[in-house]
Amino acid sequence: QLTKDRNPILSKLETRAITDGLTKLYNLRHFYNQLEIEIDRSNRYGHPLALLLLDIDNFKTYNDTYGHLEGDKVLVKLGQIITSCLRTMDCAYRHGGEEFTIIIPETTGEEAKNVAHRIKTTVEIENFVPASGNIVKITVSIGVTEYFTKETLATVIQSADRALYKSKAKDRNTISFLL
Repeated sequence: QLTKDRNPILSKLETRAITDGLTKLYNLRHFYNQLEIEIDRSNRYGHPLALLLLDIDNFKTYNDTYGHLEGDKVLVKLGQIITSCLRTMDCAYRHGGEEFTIIIPETTGEEAKNVAHRIKTTVEIENFVPASGNIVKITVSIGVTEYFTKETLATVIQSADRALYKSKAKDRNTISFLL
């Protein structure tokens, strides 16, 4: 009886341990574990693997203008938008703050650009309405990279990070690809 009652609790705790409480996306800890698994799978089967790193443009200004609770609503909505643009096998993670990471298995970097464009376009057309009643547009910058056989986990993440910074330097609301 005790074991039966305990399983749902353990299951709930396990889910909470790998999930971001605000966006309900997976958290950074789970991202690293899953990326290792996907890298191993890519190496073993020779399948492509792509990674996206996404950042909300000028998010600090949004928080300063409308408050952190309104900023949290943007993060939640962005998590929903990202999820709606992915296939079942793809996985989104809150990387921290206003950054998100997306692992796209069995997908080349070139193909991953299509996913990035889909997310960017969906975010651009979304209206965010903070408590002030103003309609506010949000944009995102995205870095796209492809994993290459025998690269380290750190290398592929650094590549996505460099691609993201390239997008930010270009004037934001941009997608950059880095091999």
